[in-house]
Amino acid sequence: MNKATSFLEPEGSNAPRIVTLLPGVRVTEVADACRSAALGFAWGAHHGWGRRELARWLVGPYARAAAATRSLRVSGMRPAVIVRPLTEDTIEELLRRARAEVIEVLRGVWSWTHDGATVRARIDEGLVAGIVDDASNLGFAPVDQPRMRLVDRVRSLFIADYLTRPTEYAAFVVCPECDGATFDGGLYHVDCMRPRRTVLRRRAVRDVALPGETELALPDFGVAEI
Repeated sequence: MNKATSFLEPEGSNAPRIVTLLPGVRVTEVADACRSAALGFAWGAHHGWGRRELARWLVGPYARAAAATRSLRVSGMRPAVIVRPLTEDTIEELLRRARAEVIEVLRGVWSWTHDGATVRARIDEGLVAGIVDDASNLGFAPVDQPRMRLVDRVRSLFIADYLTRPTEYAAFVVCPECDGATFDGGLYHVDCMRPRRTVLRRRAVRDVALPGETELALPDFGVAEI
């Protein structure tokens, strides 16, 4: 787990940046939820997702990962959507573009260890915030703010996971042929010549649930929602 407390103290700000987790919840559990949600999007959005799949991801895996920082939301909760709903074609294009941006960012993960300015910029941007558990372990969690871009929601998951346990990203790679992401250094992904519409062989993504979470209804989201 990351103990870099300097990242938890943004320059020129007196705003609280550390959230205390519920008793018994560990920062590693939040990191697990972040990684599960992030990889779920990276793999799933490349494999036929549409409106319903995106909605389930937003109120399921993503919401669970971001639940720890709910108190830091500007309004305390996501506002009701009053804008026109997105068409299925628009959602599919949004998913395609968001995933492409995320994969491009992930190709540069190797540089994050040597680029503290970039990491701090993401924190100052408000994508993530510090968390601490009752064992005094420090970590990070994504912050779910209204009107965030979908790509920023996904980026925040990877960034929070990385900041909590950066050493586990030493073997993180993205396949140049199929864009599959793996934490095993590509050990089980050799000589890939498959078309880009397929994804990397992988272990099943766990549907990580944190203690105290509640069931949420699927949103009828529009432009402001994602």
